[in-house]
Amino acid sequence: MKKMEKTILSLIVAILFFAGGFTGAILKVSGYSETQIGISPSGQTVSTGETFTVNIEIDPAEPIAGAQCNLHFNSSLLNALSVSDGGMFDMWFNGILSIDNTNGTIENIIAFDLGGTTSDSGVFAVVTFQAKSASGTSYVNLSDVGISDENGSPVAVSISNGSVTITAGNMPPTAEITSAPSGTINYRNVNFEWTGSDDSTPVSNLLYSYKLEGYDSSWSSWTSSTSKAYNGLLEGSYTFMVKAKDSEGLIGSADTASFTVEDTTPPSISNVHVSPDPQITGGYVNISCSVTDDFSVDNVKINITYPDNSSFNYSMTHGSSKYYYNSIFTDIGEYDFTIWASDGSGNGNTYSGTFSIMGGDFTPPSISNVVATPPVQDAGKTVRISATVTDNAGVADVFLNISYPDGTYENFSITANVTGHTYYCEKPYTQLGTYPFTIYAVDDAGNSNESSSSFSIEDNTPPEISDVEANPPQASPGNAINISATVTDNAGVADVFLNISYPDGTYHNFSLKQNVTSNTTYYCSNSYNKLGVYNFTIYAVDDSGNGNKSSSSFLIKDNTPPKVRVIYPNGGESVSGTVTIRWNATDNYDEENELKVTIKYSADAGTSWHTIASSEDNTGEYDWNTSALEDGKQYLIKISVKDLSNNQGVDISNATFIVDNTKPSLVLEKPRHNHLYLFDREVMPILRSRAIVIGKITVTANATDATSGVDRVEFFVDGTSKSVDSSKPYEWEWDEMTFTSHVLKVVAYDNAGNSVYEELDVKVYNI
Repeated sequence: MKKMEKTILSLIVAILFFAGGFTGAILKVSGYSETQIGISPSGQTVSTGETFTVNIEIDPAEPIAGAQCNLHFNSSLLNALSVSDGGMFDMWFNGILSIDNTNGTIENIIAFDLGGTTSDSGVFAVVTFQAKSASGTSYVNLSDVGISDENGSPVAVSISNGSVTITAGNMPPTAEITSAPSGTINYRNVNFEWTGSDDSTPVSNLLYSYKLEGYDSSWSSWTSSTSKAYNGLLEGSYTFMVKAKDSEGLIGSADTASFTVEDTTPPSISNVHVSPDPQITGGYVNISCSVTDDFSVDNVKINITYPDNSSFNYSMTHGSSKYYYNSIFTDIGEYDFTIWASDGSGNGNTYSGTFSIMGGDFTPPSISNVVATPPVQDAGKTVRISATVTDNAGVADVFLNISYPDGTYENFSITANVTGHTYYCEKPYTQLGTYPFTIYAVDDAGNSNESSSSFSIEDNTPPEISDVEANPPQASPGNAINISATVTDNAGVADVFLNISYPDGTYHNFSLKQNVTSNTTYYCSNSYNKLGVYNFTIYAVDDSGNGNKSSSSFLIKDNTPPKVRVIYPNGGESVSGTVTIRWNATDNYDEENELKVTIKYSADAGTSWHTIASSEDNTGEYDWNTSALEDGKQYLIKISVKDLSNNQGVDISNATFIVDNTKPSLVLEKPRHNHLYLFDREVMPILRSRAIVIGKITVTANATDATSGVDRVEFFVDGTSKSVDSSKPYEWEWDEMTFTSHVLKVVAYDNAGNSVYEELDVKVYNI
């Protein structure tokens, strides 16, 4: 074993010596055609700031084992970002690779095969550049090229260099505001205009987006319009912004215009009206006006100076379109008034005027709008008698004289509403016939007036049937059912009877009993044996022959619910994919195959339930697809079973279970592809899409599962299971004699049955 280790170590040292020590020019050897090495593409054009790549490609004239070179470029035009393996050789050696963007050089680009050669054309290396802001053409030249055969001897080469041309990129468009308000303005409607320009897109094809800070919450959609108007702006500071976009999709910076809206104009007071002027002492005077403001009216008041020079301030009321103030004035003489209005910014305005109050009252009260509502009413229901009564000085009393159909009459004062102008009374009346009535009004000066009308009382209303009830609405055979209803009538109830239809089609008709303590309640109490629905109708007739009816029903049924038990999942499980829910359900009356099953789940400890299946046959199991559920949450299952009488039995799983439909996370940490291992130690990366193992190796995997946890990790070689590890660290020592390639497969399983695997091609040399 020690002899083999020394042999392999000597081979690695020889390879590294070749990679680090093979430099200098390569001579052309007689008798061989030349191996081609060059830049691809040989010429390309890029834009300023663009990132791009060039390839160093080799076309072998004979089998070759490795190559190295340096690269030169114009550092004022290009910036080298990285050099990466082109994949042509096994080993990419970047230990002494050097990038110098100051002098424009890349040195020691090296790659070689591990004990083999290649005759196929390919990419030796990939160089990534970024174009600088300057324009021009940069050379991309190779130097110090060395390519060797399998014996380490140099081969003849022919070099082809390249170039890169840099052009300036497109400039974004500009937008310029040509018309906008500025500074402080005292108006609310504003307009903006703008124009644009671009180095390539015609102005007519430019698009614009705008926004008014302080008004708009977001930028507008792109538009070809070059103006925008805003109306009704509030007081405050605003900034208008507009930006342009050209046909290439480039967007320029925004142009801005700022301004402030302030209210400096006071409200306008107009249409001032005093009514009546002059007025008689003790009468109402109404003062009204219109107040408008370009922003908003804040306050409107009136100051009234009385004939004795006393003065008082009052707030004016805002109606639908005007401000007004009304009051009774008793002092005879001239009154001065001033209306004062202010807006929200404190700007104020005034208007002054006068009105007069005269002595004497010879005018009787005015009676209008005399009405009985409704003019024809049912017996026992309310009639509202009302009238509008006004007087220039003051109303002293309003009373009503009403004559009944039996010749009696009644005389009494009636009440004024809160505004003081409408007088009314509301009373029920039971005598059938016509009721003439007269309203009398007297003012403070003894002036009087009267107005007459009438209304009628009839009986056209059938009895009212309410609270129709079968108690209980559902019962077992032989149990008593109490049927009851409340029956009332404005005149009098003559009879109440019941018609009841049985489930077999027969029926029964009889009068109901009247409750002795509540003469409006009618009832009967009987027991019933036939299963099914009993429909019944209660009929009522009053003394005038008006009739009414009301229907309902009750049910005689089996009231014992089925028994059900959840079998699986019943708590503590971790499940995934399609889960077979299992239960057991029986019933005392119906056959098991007549039962209907509803299945639900809860993800919040039973606070809310979601239907899985509804009205399923009672088969004892149901396949549930859990793929749409959230992983890691705690779930419950609820099984509800109904019999033919709609009785329902319910069972819920004893405890919660977990749904986990996410595969575990698995990383094959050792061995890794493109790496060489020597007696269980990682030596170096290699340019092969597989791992090379010399001697034994400990296969190591990292498996995790945040939801249900990892159950086990299984190791396979060429499809044959070799080991199962159920605890961390997950590993297996592979120590079998072999000198060939294998497929190593590692599979991780979680506790819900989900699995994931990784495969790796491995070439093993182990004695």
